[in-house]
Amino acid sequence: MHSTADDLIEHIRGSGLEVVAVPGNEPGPSVERAWRAMAGFEVEPVASFPLDADRAEVHALWLGHARRAGVLGDDGAFLITAVAAGSREVGWIRVRLTQGADVSRLVDDQERIEFVARSVSGDRICGITAEEYDHWVVSLALA
Repeated sequence: MHSTADDLIEHIRGSGLEVVAVPGNEPGPSVERAWRAMAGFEVEPVASFPLDADRAEVHALWLGHARRAGVLGDDGAFLITAVAAGSREVGWIRVRLTQGADVSRLVDDQERIEFVARSVSGDRICGITAEEYDHWVVSLALA
C-alpha cells in the first residue's frame, strides 16, 4: 500500500531530483516553519514570473538563486518539501540535483509551482510559491 511518504517521494522524483534519504523532521527548521517563513507578510521575492508564463527557464532561475543563497551543498544536495498531502508530517526529503532535474514540475493540484528547498545545515531556504498572479522565488535566512 502506498503511503503519504511514498506519494511525496514520487512527486519529488517526478521533477528529476535524486531522492537520497527521508530524514523527516530532523534538527533544524521544520517544514512548517519554512512554509510560514515563505508566506510571511513582509516577504519580498528575489524574482517573480506570471502564473501562466512559459516554464522553460524556471529551473535555471531558481537554481541561480539557490546557489547564491547557499542552499545547495558542494555535491548538489539539499532538503526539500513540496505541496502534497501529508508533506508536513513526512518532513524533509534529502535530494541531489541531476542533469534532468526541473523544479518547474513540482506543481500542486492547481498546476502552480510550490516547494521549499532548505540547506542541509538548516540556515537558508529558497523556494517557489504561488501568489495572486505570480510565482515568487523566495530566498531567506532562517535564524
